[in-house]
Amino acid sequence: MIRKSAIPLLLKAAGLLSLLVSASAANASVTNYSVTQTFNQVVYNTSHPDWDTGFYGSFSYDDVTQTVSNLTGKINQAMDGGPGISAWVTLTNQLSSVAVDTNGDSVNDGLVVSVFKNNDTNVFNPNHPSYALGSFFGGTFGSNGKMGAVYTAGTENAFVSVFVNLADPTAALTQSQLNYIAYGDCTPAALMPRTGSGNKCMTGWNGYNSSGTLIPGGTMQGTLPNSQTIAAVPEPESYAMLLAGLGLMGAMVRRRRSV
Repeated sequence: MIRKSAIPLLLKAAGLLSLLVSASAANASVTNYSVTQTFNQVVYNTSHPDWDTGFYGSFSYDDVTQTVSNLTGKINQAMDGGPGISAWVTLTNQLSSVAVDTNGDSVNDGLVVSVFKNNDTNVFNPNHPSYALGSFFGGTFGSNGKMGAVYTAGTENAFVSVFVNLADPTAALTQSQLNYIAYGDCTPAALMPRTGSGNKCMTGWNGYNSSGTLIPGGTMQGTLPNSQTIAAVPEPESYAMLLAGLGLMGAMVRRRRSV
């Protein structure tokens, strides 16, 4: 039991610890984040509503230079049972980062960052007139399932694109920002027939019809709704500081008791 006389001391120690942790975070320009995306595969809404395609990854964001680095992660396929059941495809090659303006004020407010399985971007469509490295905005995928490259032997690539809010990566995305997240999987375990004779890729994103109504985009009836969550990952030194502070508080309480 903590004596009443020790409570003010504990409060002071806790306040000092909080200031130290806050100062450490404020001085750091690079922060590590985790990112989770869920693409609701419409075709399974009735038969297997829990079968979604998911991406789980991490990245570093420098709020001074407003750049993203080290985006990596893994993606599963809904058609094989969803997270925890289907095989995973590991994505380790961050090859594209495109600044975008999503609210029409002529100021870039986000980055669309794409990570690939292979060290190339051949799942994007290089022949589309609106093509830019990593850019599929506004439905600029290729004609085959709106995926960049049709499957050919040796392609077997996959990618995921995340949206990073420049002001606050953890902020909830607007619909216009969500429209930039997407995935494509051209690996043999994706949509192509397992005999190797197919040429379709498994894809998902948001689309719009001619009337401007939001519709599922991608193969197998597309995906909608799609979601993304980004959370800050505490630095190891923050954990160390917290543990040290808790130890100090405990020592102070013990010393107070012995007096």
